[in-house]
Order: sequence, then structure tokens, then C-alpha cells
Amino acid sequence: MQTQDFLFEIGTEELPAKQITPLSSALAQNFKQQLDQEKLSYEAITPYATPRRLAILVRNLATEKASQTIEHRGPTCEIAFNQDGTLTAAAQKFAANLGIPINELQTIETPKGKRLIATTLSPKISTLDLLPQIAEQAVSHLPLPKIMRWGNNSIEFTRPVHWLTMIYGTTTVNTSILGLMATNQTYGHRFHHPKAIALPDAAAYEYLLNTQGYVIADFAKRKNAVHTKINAIAAIKGHVIIDEELLEEVTGLVEWPEALLGQFDLRFLNLPDEVLLMAISHQQRCFPILDNRQKLLPYFIVVSNIQSKNPQQVITGNERVIKARLTDAEFFYNTDLKIPLTDHLQRLPTVIFQTKLGSLYDKTTRLIAISKYLAIRLASDATLSARAAQLAKTDLMTAMVGEFPELQGIMGYYYAAKQNEPLPVAIALKEQYLPRFAKDYLPQTDLGAILAIADRLDTLVGLFGINKIPTSEKDPLGVRRVAVGVIRIILNSKLNLDLPYLLELVKQQYANKLENTAVVSQVLDFIFERLRYFYSEQNVNLNSFNAVYACRPVNLTDFDKRLRAIEDFRTSPAAEALSTAHKRINNILKKNHYEVGVNFNPNLAKKSAEKNLYLQLTKKSEIIFNLCTNSSYKEALSILAELKPSVDSFFDEVMVVVDDTEIRANRLALLAQLHKLLSAIADISLLEISSKK
Repeated sequence: MQTQDFLFEIGTEELPAKQITPLSSALAQNFKQQLDQEKLSYEAITPYATPRRLAILVRNLATEKASQTIEHRGPTCEIAFNQDGTLTAAAQKFAANLGIPINELQTIETPKGKRLIATTLSPKISTLDLLPQIAEQAVSHLPLPKIMRWGNNSIEFTRPVHWLTMIYGTTTVNTSILGLMATNQTYGHRFHHPKAIALPDAAAYEYLLNTQGYVIADFAKRKNAVHTKINAIAAIKGHVIIDEELLEEVTGLVEWPEALLGQFDLRFLNLPDEVLLMAISHQQRCFPILDNRQKLLPYFIVVSNIQSKNPQQVITGNERVIKARLTDAEFFYNTDLKIPLTDHLQRLPTVIFQTKLGSLYDKTTRLIAISKYLAIRLASDATLSARAAQLAKTDLMTAMVGEFPELQGIMGYYYAAKQNEPLPVAIALKEQYLPRFAKDYLPQTDLGAILAIADRLDTLVGLFGINKIPTSEKDPLGVRRVAVGVIRIILNSKLNLDLPYLLELVKQQYANKLENTAVVSQVLDFIFERLRYFYSEQNVNLNSFNAVYACRPVNLTDFDKRLRAIEDFRTSPAAEALSTAHKRINNILKKNHYEVGVNFNPNLAKKSAEKNLYLQLTKKSEIIFNLCTNSSYKEALSILAELKPSVDSFFDEVMVVVDDTEIRANRLALLAQLHKLLSAIADISLLEISSKK
């Protein structure tokens, strides 16, 4: 089959840097779906993306859509044939409509009886004829977060569109998309080569843009070029901090990257590192440089989108902007240091946390009470914990955090340390917001963990209490992230906390402000729902989770220990047999009346197997329950596994449901005793060992 390369490109005004990669991926995926739907064969689809273009190159795309066999079903045989076996008018019309001879009709058996069937071949269609519709569909289904119109037309896109390139082999595709006729021309760098570049064929696209147009069209190659150049420049002074997200964004800002070295005044190194990084990396999108001791140096790397004849002018311009930003930050920092954090407490009542949940002062009051309880419960310093809670939100009132909200907590740490607050208090102010996102760092101190948990539980109970509950599709307040934060902190620090009691305590801090009376149970269920998701991300078997959850442990650390033990137990030879036995016991006890409190009487035992099972239970129960009391679940399950032979023999030799009511009741009592033991750590009947993870 003959093939040709196909090029599609949309040329635009500068696209938002963070949208380029998602849009590029979506465009390639949309073309793939359309080509696959049309059953057009191709070798590969290569995406290209720069600030001024979204493009794809389809390599070795078939020149035509091959004929497809089409099956046509006609009338049933009762309608298609006369009594003498000849075809009826309906059958003849069926053949005539398809343009096939009558003798090519066949019959087929269907659920509704025999009927006529015929097959035809669809005509071959030129790929060149299909490409306009394919491209139109691919563009129309792009996930554009924001759209705009330009000029006097009604065309909409995320940025104004200036050119459209569509070439199949050497042929320009005759079509119009987004109000523009397709051509065989592309455009190079806005400053280095603003003129049109005529493409002799689709395959020449990347090469000509690179050699003539000063454009590295391939995003990955351009990203690698940026990475290589900033490392080379940084080596002059030290080494560069390369944040992957920043690298991705900078790559989306340039078409022809050039790395340049700039510097700033030494005095700015007196500012906290986080402030410097905020101004240099986040605001100016430059890369800071470190020395061998991982200390910031007064240098930065700017990635320019132009190969300037006077690079110093580009450097000076960036130095001037960074100096202005750092001068502002220096002013904010020095001004904030003059005001004790405690002075900001009087401003907290003026800032609303949430309309129905009160001000930041109200939240602070609740945090103090919750933190005190947690500190006492966890044998930490309640006085220091209360102090950290009292100061937790004060840095939100500072000039620095007002300018850089991302520095909340971090500036609280620096200001508290400078103002001679106890170091654990200062650290807790910084750690209260950890983790900020998935896989972020966790609090490393007791006070930090306590304040972080208190803050999150206060938020969860408050929002659920006023029915701000996330739906399956929407979570605008990030409540799921808050719950996962609680889970990660508790498990990381191995904190022993009774969640229902703690949630009830948090609820009490709201007095009667919460309209949702079921808030405690709903938040508890929500946390365990997030816990299920948390473990699924770690590839923990869902059946293991369900088995532990069935026992309703209210301590997440204890839950984790049980789960880890059950995951190990699943691989033991006894696991499947005991799980099956437990299911059988459940069924027997449900179907037969069992009087709670009745103990097994060994004198009524008729079979050696039931006597032996009773002896084994008597011997091992106390050991297993003692181990469970000490959370030694792996050891307890190991001993539980030793019951397998006795349990197997019992079910092989003993009939539980017998006519003798006294014997039946006695054997049910023995099974109830075994059931209690098998449920001590988890509901083993739910393991379903043979099922897939």
C-alpha cells in the first residue's frame, strides 16, 4: 500500500506556557482517534509544540481507505421466499437496492430466525478527501480551558490563529479550518525569521524550522536543549537548581532557547531562601545557582527566546526586574520583623475563614483546644502546642505573605524564630501546611504533626458540618486532599488516635454552629474512603482492606498494622483454607439460631475432631488475643494459621446441624468461639485469596 507523510500545524499568538503540553498531547490523541476510526493505517504520530504552534506529523499515512466488507441483512425467509421456493418481490427489491445479482443472496440463522444476507465492498476513499474532516474533528475536540475571539469573526480558539498548514506528501490539503485556508507554508521565529517558509513536503517541516526558522519544534528536544544550556552556564559559578515544573514552563516560553548568566546584590542573600526562590523562580522564571554546600549564590540563569547580538542588554533587563522584586521583598521582610506575630492576633477577627464557620480568630481558638488535647494524648508539650496553634495564622497578616501567599507558614517560621519564640513552635508554624500536595514532605516534629492534623480536622468537620461535601465529580475546596493529608501524617508519625472521639471533640469546638448533625460519622466514613484510595495507590489488595475495615478499627495506625499483617498472611498456605472455613462458619451461624453467651461443653463432644479443635482454641486463644492487645498482628496470624489442621478435621468429620438440639447448640458454640478468633484482626472470610488484586 502506498503511503505519504501528513503535516498539520496551527500557528497562533503566544500560547499560555502551561497549556502547551496538554494541548499538544490532546491534538495528537485526537488525530489518532480519527485516523483509527477511519481505519487509515500509519506508522507513527509525532507531536510538535512551541509557544506559537501546535502541530503533528503522521508518518507513512496510507493514501487511501481500503475497501471494507459490509454485511447487509434483508427480510426473514418467511417474507423472502414464496411457497414454491422462489424469491418474493421484497427479496428481489433487497438485492436490487444493493445492486447485486439475486444468486449472490445467502441465508443466515439469527436469534429471530433465518433471514437473507448479502455482502458488498465499500468503495475506496482517497485519504486526501478524508483529511479535512479528520482535522476539523481533531481541532474541535481540543480541551481549551479558555477561549477568545479576535477581529470581526466568530472563530474561537485559546489564542488568535494566524496560519494553517496542511500538507499530505507534497500536496497542500484544500480545506479551511478556524477561518483560514490551509497552505504549504509555516513561519519561523518571530524575530529571527518572521517570513514564511515554503515546505516542499510534510517531512521537511522539523528540519527547515530548525535550520532556517530558528525554531526547535519538538518540545522534548527543546526541553533537553534548555536543560543542557543552563547546566553549562551554571557550571561557571556552581550548580543550578532545576525544578521540573519550571523547566517545563520555560520550555513552553521559548522557540530558540539561549541561557544567560545574571546576578543580584549580595545583600539580598540575607533574605530567607524561600523568598529568593519565589522571586527568582516563580515570578521571573529564572534558575537559581547553588554552591557546593547547597547555599544560594547571588547568581541566576535566564533562558531567553532570542539569540541577541547584545546579550548583556537581555541580562541587564532581567537583573533590573529581579532587583525590583527583591527590593520589595526586602522591604516587606524588614517591615514584618518589626511587628511581633502576637500583635497580629487582634487582626484575626477581621478576616473571615468561612462565612458560616467564623473568622480566623475563631479558627485559632478551635485549633488551640484541639492541639492541647492532641499534645496531651500523644505525650507532647501541651503548652508549646497551644502556643503554636495561637500563632498559626498570624503570618497571614504580614506584608510578605500578603504579597506571596505561597509563603504562608514559611514566613511564620522565620518571624517566630527571629522573635525568640521556642524553636519547636517556629517549626510547627512551617509544618502546619504539610503536605501541600500529593507526595509532598510531611511534618517531622510532634508539634508540626499535631498542628497540621488539628488544622485539617477542623476544616473537615467545619465544611461537612455546613454540608460543603464533595461530590463524585467536584471537590472545589480540595477536601479530599485535606483528608489524605490527615491520613499520611497519622501513618507517617504512627500516631495512636481514636478518630471518632477526636472528631467529636472537634465538633464540640463549633458549639452549635454546625447544621449537619451526622457530621462525625460522615467525616469518619469519608476519611476511610480516602484511606481505601490511599492504599489502592500502593497496590494493596482491596480484599485485604475490606477484611480489616469490616472490624471497624478507629485508629489508623492500628488499621495499618492489621492491614500489613493481613497482606503477609494472604501468602501463607493456611490463608485460603481458613478464609473458606470462616465463610462456612458465617453461613452456619446465620442460618441457625445461636444463643449468645453459651459456652462449648467438652463433655458433650461426640467426635475427637471437635474435642481437638476445642483444645487448640483453648490453647491458642489467649495467646492470640494477648498478641492483638500489643498490636503484634503478624505473630498472632502466624499462630492462627496453626489451627488449619484442626479446622479442616472438624469440617471433615463433624456434622454441626444435627437433630439433637443440645449437641447442635454445643457445636454452634464451638463455631462461635472460632468465629470470634478468626475475626480478631480482620474478617478473614472476605480475603478471597484466589481473586486477583
